[in-house]
Amino acid sequence: MRKKWAAVVLLIGITGGLILGACGRKQTENSANKETKVESDAKDSTAQDGKVIFGTFQTKTLEGEDVTQELFQQADLTMVNIWGTFCGPCINEMPELGEISREYAGKGLQIVGLVSDVSEVQDATAKEIVEKTQADYLQIIASEDLTSGILSQINVVPTTIFVDKEGKQVGDVILGAKNKEQWIRIIEGLKTSL
Repeated sequence: MRKKWAAVVLLIGITGGLILGACGRKQTENSANKETKVESDAKDSTAQDGKVIFGTFQTKTLEGEDVTQELFQQADLTMVNIWGTFCGPCINEMPELGEISREYAGKGLQIVGLVSDVSEVQDATAKEIVEKTQADYLQIIASEDLTSGILSQINVVPTTIFVDKEGKQVGDVILGAKNKEQWIRIIEGLKTSL
């Protein structure tokens, strides 16, 4: 009997952890009709380390400014945090990502938010979230290039990918939300590997 209760408690704990740590990615109109590659865990993505995974893209910021893959050239290390407006864990980690962005300004790191479920510039919900969470780092939207490219491989948000100046992946893809201390440990480890 005790073993059954222990198994039930363990199952509830695992399920709760998955729910609290990450959200399934909501399909946008652009991505709903595309076949997607499922990545079951971060280990599947480690083979991408050192490979250009974003490729050539054009998109816009939430404010409507044009950006391309050249944005990666602005820092030695870019943290691309893929999030959704429907995702509680994504939104909960954004204030600390904003703090990290401000603390690392001019120190070789930039943070870029990629809103996975927004395809229109000046989306009111996304802009409201960014303002409330003080996530004042660059926020870009899911263009067709990004939706058919990197976002077709993402099934969980938040997903975070670090890239170098050339857009090559550095380290592992990170699934789920982290706190500030965890992110700083990861960032410092990756900066030393560049």
